[in-house]
Amino acid sequence: MPNVVKGSKQERMVVVPYRPRQRFLFTAVVLAGVLISALGGWAYGYYKTLVSQETIQADRAQLVAELESAQIDNADLRRQIAILDRASVVDQRANEEVQTTIRTLRERVAQLEQDIVYYRQVVSEETVDTGLIVGALDIGATMEPDRYSYKLVMRQEDADGDTFLTGHVNINLVGVQNDEQVIYPLREISEDQDQLDIRLRFKYFQNIEGELALPEGFEPDRIQIAAISLEPVEKTVNQDFSWVVQGE
Repeated sequence: MPNVVKGSKQERMVVVPYRPRQRFLFTAVVLAGVLISALGGWAYGYYKTLVSQETIQADRAQLVAELESAQIDNADLRRQIAILDRASVVDQRANEEVQTTIRTLRERVAQLEQDIVYYRQVVSEETVDTGLIVGALDIGATMEPDRYSYKLVMRQEDADGDTFLTGHVNINLVGVQNDEQVIYPLREISEDQDQLDIRLRFKYFQNIEGELALPEGFEPDRIQIAAISLEPVEKTVNQDFSWVVQGE
């Protein structure tokens, strides 16, 4: 019997059989369970990751497809806009050309109507005056400011159709510039005339026409016509016309 100290608490001893194989087996089972759980968790996580990646790739592919479709639509819209812009420019130019043509035709018709009037006057008008006379003087506005068209008609009254009238005419524009009276010969303000004495030679009438540009600060008042015929009879014609612009 073992030694026991008197008065101490006695614990009951249990006798357990010593089984080293059973303990090793238990430990192995526990470790296997832990390993299986770890592998199961890793496999589940890997599976979820694959599913998530597949979903992301599918969404990405869909977004890429939508982006490509949007880019194609955008390119089509850009082409349509470019086509519409070109069509608009073409229509605008065509409209401008039509308006210009209409304006030119109207001016041509007006000029032809004036010529008809002049021709009728040459053929049918009767007057006591004979020889060189001033038929008409017209001043018209142009598209440019301070630039005007002019047309002077010199006629031979009672012409027989066989005799040429010869001579010359001077045309001067009289007005005010810097509070002073100024006279400009036609050749100084019109590129269509290069002679001070404009030569006359015609049977029935002669048109002197072109465009003139008013000098800066010049206010026109009247136009002086001084003409001389040498044949078939000598005659001098002096006549003033007020500065009147048609259509104003």
